[in-house]
Amino acid sequence: MPKVELQRTFNVPLDKAIEYFKDYELYNRQHARSDTTCTIVNRRDNEVVVEVKQQVSGQTINFTTKTVYRLPRSIETETLSGIAKGSRQKVTFKSVSQGTEVTYVTDFKMNLGGAVGKAFGLVSGKMMKKMTKEAMEEVAEVDRKHLEGEQQPHPPAPQ
Repeated sequence: MPKVELQRTFNVPLDKAIEYFKDYELYNRQHARSDTTCTIVNRRDNEVVVEVKQQVSGQTINFTTKTVYRLPRSIETETLSGIAKGSRQKVTFKSVSQGTEVTYVTDFKMNLGGAVGKAFGLVSGKMMKKMTKEAMEEVAEVDRKHLEGEQQPHPPAPQ
């Protein structure tokens, strides 16, 4: 399935960007969705394991993610279970003259079994890549608004 990369420069110093991205609760509050609940099941050192429940077309999709903070260089998330098992996201940080360059990389996998799954994978590859890129652009815009001071307050993220 698609691997998508998106690079954005935020007009803030590297340390401010890292403070935002490393705060799991704050970051997820900024990206909260009414159809999704996240529950931290394990937190230790630089890792957070989260169970996610998402409503899609009247169905509940469950999956588990593990986020590893390798700061100040990167944050890596892997989907450990569920329909997107094996998907990976990586966010890297670099100080540049204009502020902080943030690179988002998503390698999305959809695990549908059998012939139907293979057919869907062949037909949907370009569509999934486009949808993934659009979702990443939305995430980056939320991040930009928060970091550069344009973000409206959000209600607390569901637990």
